[in-house]
Amino acid sequence: MTSDELARALVELGHARKAVQRPAAERLAAAARDDATVRGAVAARLASADPRERWGAAYALAQVEVAPRDAMPALLEALASPDGDLRWASARILVRAIRHEPALAALVPPLVDAPSSLQRKMALYCLRDLAGAVPVDGSGIATALADVDPAVRIAAMAAALAALPRTAEVAERLAALLDDDEAGVRRVAAVTLGQLGVTTPAVTRRLDAATSSEDAHLARAAGDALSRLAASTSTVP
Repeated sequence: MTSDELARALVELGHARKAVQRPAAERLAAAARDDATVRGAVAARLASADPRERWGAAYALAQVEVAPRDAMPALLEALASPDGDLRWASARILVRAIRHEPALAALVPPLVDAPSSLQRKMALYCLRDLAGAVPVDGSGIATALADVDPAVRIAAMAAALAALPRTAEVAERLAALLDDDEAGVRRVAAVTLGQLGVTTPAVTRRLDAATSSEDAHLARAAGDALSRLAASTSTVP
């Protein structure tokens, strides 16, 4: 990579169009694998005032190293991006990095309480994807089931199913969401209860009531969950 090519690619790290930004990051990554000077130039962009440039630099470094520690703040920040592509790309990179270097797992749980609902949601999906791969602190997941944002509550159910112990307490917290204000949350709660496989009288009672819902999707999901639970041996009094 010539000095002019390097300068142009560094400028394009913050480009508004992904079709320009991503190839520039990939060119820089290819050069950085053999040239520490290029890596240093890319890493310097992690301190940019432009969040797109910070993301571009983090993405480039993640193509060079599985777990670039200096890129972690930019990747965590991007979990709050209004751009869904950036959020999910950051989540995938973070999960891969943490699986490679489990000590990094401590970075994610604090974000379950972040001011940004997008960041809270994505942190929960990261915890879901890390479950079973590395030890993670899931203490905030149950609390997130009562988050003010319905999308976060749905993400919390996914994380709870993957990461929390399958206990009566967890099952009943999930069952409480069958009365949620949001139809989507109620439906996901019914499906999740069937997948959790833990039955208590309270869970059965709430699911049975949901089978009479005017919401046909919820009624069907609740009926399916009851059928799955009837076949399960994980019954808790």
